[in-house]
Amino acid sequence: METDLEELLADMASLGEAPTLLVACGFDGALSPDGDDRAVQQSSEALNVLLALPGTTVAIVSRRPGEEVSELMFLSGAKGGLRTCGPGEVPALRREVGGVALVIDVDPESLAGLAPSDVGVLVDDDEDPDDDGLRRIADADEVIEVLEELVSVRRP
Repeated sequence: METDLEELLADMASLGEAPTLLVACGFDGALSPDGDDRAVQQSSEALNVLLALPGTTVAIVSRRPGEEVSELMFLSGAKGGLRTCGPGEVPALRREVGGVALVIDVDPESLAGLAPSDVGVLVDDDEDPDDDGLRRIADADEVIEVLEELVSVRRP
């Protein structure tokens, strides 16, 4: 039986082909492991590549102020397409950007209101999760795997 991570990696091919894509990642717990105030460099590198690709918008989801998140990321916002938003703002950003979305966060609120074509992922290492239909990955290391796979299939 495939794990959620294996299924997600397989789904990246269809997201890679989307003409318009929103990639929204939670900062605390998804890009930055619990207890760490900096994003994992490999995640930032993958998001930088995605920022540079046409038809791709990258959003960092956090309850922290946008300026603080920018200081804790290794991202080049000058490339355009970088957004910051709170968990409750993801659905509105998703509608604004259009296309399809990949949303990865520890906060289920960020995953509310996604379209059926979107991929929502909860970062949660609970060994006995609620049967809420959400896809789950365990930690920031698995977030890196998903983002790097998306880069490999989206890059021309």
